[in-house]
Amino acid sequence: MKKRLLCGSVAGILIIALLLCLPFSQIELASGTMKPALVLPAAAPDPVEPPVVTDGQYSLSVESSIGILTYYNQSDSRWADYLYGGQDPLRKYGCGPTALAMIVSSFTNQTLLPPEMADWAAANHYWAPRGGTAHNFIPECASAFGLQASSFQNFTVEGVLNELTSGHILVALMGPGHFTGSGHFIIITDYWTGTQVRIADPASLENTQTPWEVQTLLDELSRFANSGGPVWSITPI
Repeated sequence: MKKRLLCGSVAGILIIALLLCLPFSQIELASGTMKPALVLPAAAPDPVEPPVVTDGQYSLSVESSIGILTYYNQSDSRWADYLYGGQDPLRKYGCGPTALAMIVSSFTNQTLLPPEMADWAAANHYWAPRGGTAHNFIPECASAFGLQASSFQNFTVEGVLNELTSGHILVALMGPGHFTGSGHFIIITDYWTGTQVRIADPASLENTQTPWEVQTLLDELSRFANSGGPVWSITPI
């Protein structure tokens, strides 16, 4: 009997020691089971094409998970003062049309510059005076130009990385934080390395050239999105 008790005590001590050696982040405290490890894809190469900004005009191509994205900036001198809806300058209110102009021009057989996309948005009742662009513009505009658009709901690092590496890009409506004080559309274009991704920010070349932690983006998503937002998955059909 003493021998069995001793063996049981030694086994218990060994189990406790093994558990103590495991990082707590790997243990589901509610169930005591191990979390599956995050499997990361191979690191994408760093961008090789330097951006060109001449007389306020931007020329830049960005790697994306579905091909090369032609970058547009809403403050480009060619259209910064163009009036969205005949009233609101694109440089301040044009993130939605600029983001979708990038996607449509890059991944369909049509080319629309931001002013042309802004006119389309206004003509189809997506423009909100002094408020930018209605959220349903993102999925409905993408579909109207022959792209597949769907609501993305897996708000985890693993979910975002899996979506990108499965042949999709993401349009995200950001809330207050690094990108905006209110609301702002960006494109999550591609995996970068580790748990970082590339983005295309229609308002900032600097942000576009910076790798972003997925968790930072998730933490700053808008809490007031509708129409399937704050993130939509986009892919060519």
